Amino acid sequence: MTKRNVPARVPGKAAPFRKTLITATVLAADLGATAVLAQDAPLDNSVLTEIIVTGTRAARDGYQAPSPTNVISAVVLDNQGATGLGEILEQTGMVKGTRNPNSNATNTSSPGQWTADLRGLGGQRTLVLIDSSRVVPFAPASNLSVPTTTDLNLIPTMMIERVETVTGGASAQYGSDAVSGVVNILLRREFDGVRVRAQTGISEEGDAEEKRIGVLGGWNSSDGRAHVVFSADYIDNEGVGDIYSRDWGRRETMIVSTPGTPSLTWANNVHSALGDGGIINVGRNATNTANMPFSLTGQTFNPDGSIRPFQYGYPLSPGATSSTMIGGEGGSLMKGVALVPAVERFASFARLGYDISDNLHGYATLGYSESTGVLVAGQPRWTSTQLFIRAENAFLPDVVRDAMIAEGVGGFRMTRLGNDIGNNLYEVENKSPRFSAGLEGSFAGGWDWDAHVSYGRNDYRTDSKNNPIIANLAFALDAVRDANGNIVCAATIPGHPRFNPAAAGCSPLNLFGEGNTSAEARDYIQGNPYAEVVYKQKTFGANLSGELFSTWAGPIAVATGVEYRDEEEEATADPIGAAGGYFSANYSPWSGDFDVAEGYVEAIVPLARGARFAEHVDLNLAYRYADYSTVGGMDAWKTGLVWEPFDFLRFRVSQSRDIRAPALNELYAPGAAVTNNITMININDFGDASPNARNYVIPQRTAGGNINVEAEEGDTRTIGFVFSPNYGPLTGFNLSVDYYDIELDKAITNLSGANIGNMCISGVRSFCDLFTFNDDGDPTELNAGSINLGSFQQKGYDVQLDYSLPLGSGTWSIGLTGTFVTESVVDTGLPGAKPVDRAGEHGAANFAAVPDFRGNLMTGFRTQKWSASVQAVYVSSGKLDNLYNTPGNPTINRNEVPSYAIFNVYGNYNLSDRVRLFGSIRNALDRDPVMTPYTVLNAPVYGAYYDKVGRQYSLGVDVTF
Repeated sequence: MTKRNVPARVPGKAAPFRKTLITATVLAADLGATAVLAQDAPLDNSVLTEIIVTGTRAARDGYQAPSPTNVISAVVLDNQGATGLGEILEQTGMVKGTRNPNSNATNTSSPGQWTADLRGLGGQRTLVLIDSSRVVPFAPASNLSVPTTTDLNLIPTMMIERVETVTGGASAQYGSDAVSGVVNILLRREFDGVRVRAQTGISEEGDAEEKRIGVLGGWNSSDGRAHVVFSADYIDNEGVGDIYSRDWGRRETMIVSTPGTPSLTWANNVHSALGDGGIINVGRNATNTANMPFSLTGQTFNPDGSIRPFQYGYPLSPGATSSTMIGGEGGSLMKGVALVPAVERFASFARLGYDISDNLHGYATLGYSESTGVLVAGQPRWTSTQLFIRAENAFLPDVVRDAMIAEGVGGFRMTRLGNDIGNNLYEVENKSPRFSAGLEGSFAGGWDWDAHVSYGRNDYRTDSKNNPIIANLAFALDAVRDANGNIVCAATIPGHPRFNPAAAGCSPLNLFGEGNTSAEARDYIQGNPYAEVVYKQKTFGANLSGELFSTWAGPIAVATGVEYRDEEEEATADPIGAAGGYFSANYSPWSGDFDVAEGYVEAIVPLARGARFAEHVDLNLAYRYADYSTVGGMDAWKTGLVWEPFDFLRFRVSQSRDIRAPALNELYAPGAAVTNNITMININDFGDASPNARNYVIPQRTAGGNINVEAEEGDTRTIGFVFSPNYGPLTGFNLSVDYYDIELDKAITNLSGANIGNMCISGVRSFCDLFTFNDDGDPTELNAGSINLGSFQQKGYDVQLDYSLPLGSGTWSIGLTGTFVTESVVDTGLPGAKPVDRAGEHGAANFAAVPDFRGNLMTGFRTQKWSASVQAVYVSSGKLDNLYNTPGNPTINRNEVPSYAIFNVYGNYNLSDRVRLFGSIRNALDRDPVMTPYTVLNAPVYGAYYDKVGRQYSLGVDVTF
């Protein structure tokens, strides 16, 4: 391979020719894309620019950087007709679709969000940059498993020039939060003309309809000094209905537990056991303090109010408390719940640049984006602990009331599925304006410098509809007859023992039989919780890079810089939600802020050049110090070595220490209080060999922050090689294989109340200290925020291959990219808990669960006039949960998950120099998703890996003026 020196670039000016570098960090051919997707660029070279891929801030040409870097060019986005960057990133195998519209069917906090989650460590541990600068994050109101990170949907794809993903730890070079890597989105600096893009798509089932209109425009002054480029993109996707809209969904696949045992059953035909019309569960005394035998237990209510035995399925019987069963009457708990939420989004960006002199360039950018995600979520699912019916309830059928009187039963507990009440609806709006301005320059000796300031703001609002209010439901259920014989709420009758002024306006609720609730009662019990979050980010940064001096092996390249950030977040919520008054969607108001000053230095030191078996040997060193107002000073560092024994073979190795400071919500968010059952002990029994644990019903805050939480620390090791012979028939062939080993310590997490109670009972006093106790020693409240707990380690291999070959009148190309995961070990740090390897696990319930292999293979052919390509996206086989059927853990009848592959077809046709048609057929063979049910959210498929939509068609046109 011929090595070429790169002339110093004048900031803001295009080089007189294109120079795409095949580097030690990326496989980049003149096709305009890499092995990531093996897509070909158009053959039109009339507009040529210099492309420099580095994966480092110090490398002069990117050749010496030791970190594996993956590149996606704008050509890939264009050829696939991608409306968002996230769908392309996730094809590489190294990015997990933890939060995207396909996997967000149960994500009520951010249904429209699309995040970059490298290695499956969580989006908060992947640093996303735009033009190497920080981006204001998406900050939802909920702190429960919702990362504060960048929403990729808010980036206009037509403005993207390329995306560089550094997959090793990169905190020392790019900043804290880059524990699993960096996604650096580089936007266009120039464009001449106007390009308009119109696109539409739809699934074979007639849903998931998507419409898009976008524009990219630019102007360059006649003297080449002024440059203006702008883009605006509007996309509207209508989403997909519930599981009954698909053949595979109508199988009603779910996991059912056997009451009183650790046995689970993976089965089809799984229905709700709560009862569409309500089921009498257990008799209670008049004060609702003790169970009583009742002959009508297991009876359900017909629409006319009469009763009959409820048709239970396996393994349930009358009086059961489980919410699901195999067979029996009714439908799935997922009835009405959207498989894919509807998302409407708009993204715009503009850049004005001016060459003040040959060595000084100034610029200003302005961006505004917004998205709205609408999710139809679950219906009310009332268990027996939430519905208490008194004997004097005026809506009770006479046969039930008579039986209660005869048997001395003062009331009964009831379960009910509220399909007739209405599904919860969540509408989440996210707006993000952003501004930056800066200068770039160079001076004698080839030194380059830049400085910038930026301001970003994220306005988040969530509105929920049809969300029952706990207190109003209790008032409405207590329906009695007043002195005039009218059915009213007991709490509205002055002088009644249960009179309560807070019940003013109450409308009585009849839950006995489906369809018997009145509109007035539904309006009374349902509320519309909302929350708003304003997140502000102010940044300043300055960088300097150049060559210090030359040694026997070449010049030493260095980069250094300083950064300052000030971030603040303020959340507000409606008063009912702030008091924990809804069954769900309770948010708490809070505010917090931090600032951080950082400085870094990086150097590439050549150790050998042109020697035998040492064509190139380079040492890469980097160090960063970050001083946070919240967690104090932190160090990040990196060292790496690149050895090129021959001009076609390079070896690279690196070791880094990476850091992530806690986000504001992990520090200050109070978390919503939920009053619920918990198994705990009297504190006076602490330390007993067998403490007497009992059930308490107390307020619990477990999803909040903690001002004492510490920063996370990560250690990453990589070793790999790049083989690019570029001789004879192997010209155009590139292969890279990189081994990685990531260790994360002091991981920030939130434990459930059950976990905290169990730790206290087992004798860990620090967990008992999270409870408040009364004078008698009984727990009265739980306040537990974020904690540093345990560690995580993942090992694996990233593989990239691409090859292109002139063939006839065109070019044939093939590309492969994928990630093999050999270990993904989680150590919770809880006493008595053993580390668990989650590699090969496909379920959604557990952190760090990832398949053994994910990747894609693409092959295509292009000519001057047209191009066509076929892509295979593959997920290996594995298990639903690696702990199932192991000693001390639940057993299940089926734990195997088969392999999965879908095929996508893409095509482009140039009608003229100005008009291009493009289209795609995604999931061309209409492959059903693999069933991966998870009981936590009652969903049959994990959308992070498997397509839930089916075959989709898309057609678009680009017109350039």
